[in-house]
Amino acid sequence: MTITAVVNLKGGVGKTTVTNGLAHAAAVQERSCLVVDGDSQGNSTMHLTNYTANNSPENSFADVLDREVDLPIEDAIIASKRPEIHILPSGFSDLQGVQDTLVGKPGGEMAVQRALKPVKDKYDHILIDCRPAIDLITRSAMYAADNVIIVVQPESDAIAGFDAIQQAIDDLAEYMDKHLKVAGVVVNQVDGRRLDHAKSLDYLRAYVKAADLEILGDPIPMLADISKLTNVGMGLDQHPRPTPRSRNLAENFGTILKATR
Repeated sequence: MTITAVVNLKGGVGKTTVTNGLAHAAAVQERSCLVVDGDSQGNSTMHLTNYTANNSPENSFADVLDREVDLPIEDAIIASKRPEIHILPSGFSDLQGVQDTLVGKPGGEMAVQRALKPVKDKYDHILIDCRPAIDLITRSAMYAADNVIIVVQPESDAIAGFDAIQQAIDDLAEYMDKHLKVAGVVVNQVDGRRLDHAKSLDYLRAYVKAADLEILGDPIPMLADISKLTNVGMGLDQHPRPTPRSRNLAENFGTILKATR
C-alpha cells in the first residue's frame, strides 16, 4: 500500500488529470486504488462520479474530517464510473469549512492520516488530489503520504510552485519530523508547437536533476483527447477509437504509477 499526494501550488497544471490518469493505470494493472479528493473545487469528484457541487454525495471527505460528525471513512467511499476505482469525494465547499474548524486544533495536521488509517491497508494505491495551496488540508495530506508527485507545466512560473512545495517538504521535516519522499516530477500540458515550452522543458530537466530528483515518464502533451476523457471519468486505455498514441499515453501513466511504489 502506498499513499501518494499529487501536488503543486499553481492551479491549472493538471493535478487532477494526473491523479485520474494514475488511478486508471492502477485499474489496468489490476491494482486497487482509492482517489481522495482533497480539493474543495471537487474536480476529481465531478470527473469520476456523476456528483456536482449542486448534487453532492450524502457523505464526503469533509464529513470524515469533521470532528463533530465523526463519520467512518468507509461510509463515505464510493465507486467511481470505473468500478475498479474508489473515490472519497471532497464535499466541495464543506471541505473548506471543515478545514477552518481544524486550524489551531490539536493534531490538525494529522487529520488526514487518522482518517485514512482504517482503509490504508485495503488499497494498493491511495492517491490524494491536493488543492493548489499549502493550507492545513494539503499539509495534512502530505503528512499522511508516503511520497509526493509534483506536477508542473513547462512555464516560467512553474518553478515558483515547485520551490514552494520543496519548502513545504522541508518544513515537514524540520517541524514535524516527517521526511517525505518525492517520487518525482511529472511534466504536464506540453505544447510541442511552442518554442518556449521546449526551452522551459530543457530548463526543468536541468533544474530537477540539480535537485537530485527525476522526471517521471515522458512529458504529457496538451491534447484534447486527454482532457475530454478525464472530464468524463475515462482512462486513456478506454479511448473509443484507440491509436498508438493513446496506448502510449496510457502506458506512460502506468510507468509513472510504478515510481510511487
